Amino acid sequence: MTRPPAALAVLLATGVTLAGCGKDERLAPTGTAGRQAATGAHRGHAVTPSRSAASSAAKALAFARAVNLRASDVPGFSVSSESRHERGSAAERRLERELHRCVGSASETSSLAEASSPQLERKASLASQSVSSAVSVERSPAAGAEVLASFRSGRLRTCLSHYFDLLLAGESLHRASVSPVSVKHGSPPAPGMTGSFALRFTATITVDHVPIPFYVDILGFVDGPAAVTLLTSGIPEPIPAKLEEHLFSLLVERAKSGSV
Repeated sequence: MTRPPAALAVLLATGVTLAGCGKDERLAPTGTAGRQAATGAHRGHAVTPSRSAASSAAKALAFARAVNLRASDVPGFSVSSESRHERGSAAERRLERELHRCVGSASETSSLAEASSPQLERKASLASQSVSSAVSVERSPAAGAEVLASFRSGRLRTCLSHYFDLLLAGESLHRASVSPVSVKHGSPPAPGMTGSFALRFTATITVDHVPIPFYVDILGFVDGPAAVTLLTSGIPEPIPAKLEEHLFSLLVERAKSGSV
């Protein structure tokens, strides 16, 4: 029963990239100078973005860092020993590419800046829970609205559910079977924000006729060009609702107090 959480981590990481958030902290080139820089880097030439573009990207990254969760925000959880930056197996990367094609998502380099929190977890016997967050700053409020529309779309939910099914089908689970993934969606309260979204993915692993449910929640909101995502997983129970609500509200308040 050690591999299913790994599959959950891949799904969570993919949810981050679909929101326009990379798994690494990153500044993206901006505007014409940024496109020249990207082209120059590809050709082996160094081209420096304009000072104003670099300043905007640095400000966006500072905002992302300020909003993201810290270990002190989740008492009783510790930073995961597994690397947050690990890309997974070749099969997982192939499935992730297929998911992006299914969704029709943009390149991961489209955001102005991206950052994610550490993956925080707590474990007890077979029980396991994890929490993380991610923030991306898009190049315009219109691009942020596209992120919101993507997470609210039925197409994204269908693609993620199918991807999750394929991930679990590739896991090595001795004497176990996995049910199809189900998904529910909603809009959690995010006062003052452009809009919010919530997705809950649920499946059941049956081992020796004993059902073990697990849950993955992707909650988020958009505030102008900023997209903030809270990602949680739980086996055999979801993250407590009060804790999830508290963390979501904390992210909303931090986004309000910052500026991009």
